[in-house]
Amino acid sequence: MDNDLHLVKETLKGNQVSFRVLVERYRDYVFTISFKVLNNREESEEAAQDAFLKAYRGLARFEQRSKFATWLYQIAWRTAIDRLRARPPKAMSVDEGSIALQLPDAADSPAQQLHRKTIRAFTHQALSCLKPEDAALLTLYYLNEQSVKEITVITGQTESNVKVRLFRLRDAMKNQLMRMLKSEVKEIANG
Repeated sequence: MDNDLHLVKETLKGNQVSFRVLVERYRDYVFTISFKVLNNREESEEAAQDAFLKAYRGLARFEQRSKFATWLYQIAWRTAIDRLRARPPKAMSVDEGSIALQLPDAADSPAQQLHRKTIRAFTHQALSCLKPEDAALLTLYYLNEQSVKEITVITGQTESNVKVRLFRLRDAMKNQLMRMLKSEVKEIANG
């Protein structure tokens, strides 16, 4: 956003309302990043809060080499990854919440709304079959519309690594969706 820098400057002057505007603007995206890495709603909410707290405390170190959103997403990514690494190796629950996908809902006909809801459900299900970091990478690129350059800043990976991973993950998603849809078609045909 164009006025993010203005809000950052106002926050640094002590204006708490300005930071609240930034939180409200980016909370869904920060939660989405956290959720795609952690796959747990409660833990993702805590990670998102931690990320905003870290951003607030580190705001004076924001050097404006990237957009504020990219800087914030990098903090959210690293906070979620740190939480994931701190977990005991066993537990990975899948939360069925749909807030993690930021697909727009338009005022469509009921059939179009059902179609969009079905696509969202299949996408969420296919993403949940991937490793959390892979699902987060796809979410950043396709759902949050981050550029490859922005993703390199957020994840700390090289540009070529991000491009290769996105290429491979697209193929993995395609294959996963084809398997899921194949079983759906069989159920409809047998039903």
